Amino acid sequence: MYNSDELRLFSQKARNGLCSHAYIVDGDAGIGKLDFALECARALLCTERDKPCGYCQGCRKVLSNEHPDVYIIGREKTAAIADVRELIRRSFLKPNDSDRQIFIVKNAGKLREDSQNALLKLFEEPPESVTIFLLTESRSSLLPTVLSRAQRIHLDGMRDFEIAEKLRECYPELREREINTAIDIARGNLGTALKYLSKESAATRLKAEKLLVYALSKQSYELTGALLLPKYKREQLAAVLYELTVLLNEAEKMKYGVPKYNLPQSPELLELVKGASKKALAKMGESAFLCMTALENNANVTAAASKLAIELLSAASR
Repeated sequence: MYNSDELRLFSQKARNGLCSHAYIVDGDAGIGKLDFALECARALLCTERDKPCGYCQGCRKVLSNEHPDVYIIGREKTAAIADVRELIRRSFLKPNDSDRQIFIVKNAGKLREDSQNALLKLFEEPPESVTIFLLTESRSSLLPTVLSRAQRIHLDGMRDFEIAEKLRECYPELREREINTAIDIARGNLGTALKYLSKESAATRLKAEKLLVYALSKQSYELTGALLLPKYKREQLAAVLYELTVLLNEAEKMKYGVPKYNLPQSPELLELVKGASKKALAKMGESAFLCMTALENNANVTAAASKLAIELLSAASR
């Protein structure tokens, strides 16, 4: 999911035995930090000269998530101090299947201060057989003492053509227009593109599109029903409203003559957007955003949805 340059550099260092004992891998959510760390583990555990070869026993075991010397901490939830202590205990044991142990800590930036401090001793006096990867969205979330004892690897997004290749592999039935839309939304993050193309996200966008059509065509009964009858949970309604704000932002781009905008190719929706005023679209976007904020602050879901229906219809009349 990440730009492959950093992995190429790491593999070269692995071939020459120049790798450090500790790395901080930072990058946006969904950029592929865990995938990157596992690829690095393959390079470190590969028994061939051209690392990672992909076919030796070490590479195959890492690829199948079956290598006994690769440990992932915090996969399901942020690691607790007990998990960190277990990591430290294991680090002083002999490797099971190779000459090296790899420890990967997900969401390291969310570790409590006592957990980060516990890692310091291991960072300062690491066994020769241990390599640790701390994965985080932001380096600033780690203690300065931890930052000073590890090498940093920052993962940038993929190039557009790399994302396009991956999307064609995953969704061979996609049309070029859909691929280009996903690339524009991804901004280098394949995880974002894949999420956008998932069935769940597509269904959420369709609900948002219906809300916008009902509001712009002033169908009050249909709009109220679409907001209230599904009896959304808080996070479900927030997800639909997020997609609605994205739609409205793209609609404003169209109205202001921005050459590149991403709106569903629905003749009905496009005609309604053309007939709407810029002020109406802006006010609808503001109302949707304020409703999302209210939901985050534990507002009653039914009351918030009812108020939004009234505000969207009022805004559409401007």
